[in-house]
Amino acid sequence: MITINNNYQELEENFQIYQLRGFTISEINIEGNLEIFFQKGIGITLTRKIIDLYKNDILTKRQGYIKDNIGNLTVYINFFEIKQNSKLILMYIDKTENLMNYTNLYYLSKRIYNNISSDTLETGLRKICHNIITIPKAKGLIGLFIIDKAGFLYFSKVNKNRPNMANNNFQIAGFISAILIYAQDFIAGEEYGLKLEDVNLGGCHLFLKTKKNVIFAYIIDKNKRSENIKRYMQLIVEEFLDTYYTSHVIGFKGDLSPFHEFEGVIDQYFKI
Repeated sequence: MITINNNYQELEENFQIYQLRGFTISEINIEGNLEIFFQKGIGITLTRKIIDLYKNDILTKRQGYIKDNIGNLTVYINFFEIKQNSKLILMYIDKTENLMNYTNLYYLSKRIYNNISSDTLETGLRKICHNIITIPKAKGLIGLFIIDKAGFLYFSKVNKNRPNMANNNFQIAGFISAILIYAQDFIAGEEYGLKLEDVNLGGCHLFLKTKKNVIFAYIIDKNKRSENIKRYMQLIVEEFLDTYYTSHVIGFKGDLSPFHEFEGVIDQYFKI
């Protein structure tokens, strides 16, 4: 695992802000094991799939870069040796029609690499990376509810202009859980879980996803939603489970306080 030294704050002072579709910082060892330290706009699954495509090149060279197109995405990767048997990987993605400034992104990668020293990724660098790399927020989300299979509400956030919905979030969670009880026949398996899309609630639409017995319910204004909203909905599933499933969902005993910090992740992806 990596850490950074005390000079990382000059990153914020000396670099411009970049708007991209996504950015990650990760480390891969000689056995091919990948650990993701920072992500913004790129899900864990997609990050692993992309890096796996170029894993051999990354592991056999001391450092280098990769530029490629995958579907409608441009992928730009810088990698550096940080220990004899591991590499630091910085990956940027954007739509192919958006031109990346590869030179500036390389210098950003190099500056981050130069501030890496030993054991953990400090909060300071995460904050700075959030500030340097911006992603377009999705529009159209009215409310988000994260619920266990029995209907217990872990987390919710509702548009401030919908006070009736906000005041009845526990009842809404129970309603959503009831929908899933009657839809069990549609569940394909634990890995992918249930997906119900476009449930018309009159004036808004309900999208449901389940994974690992956690229900993610999105209430969407279909007339105002932006094209990136469904991708971000999937990112929320991945980030919530990666952050909380092992530590707080398994063996949950009623303490909701750890989930409060997830509001910052929601605000990163959605205008709500």
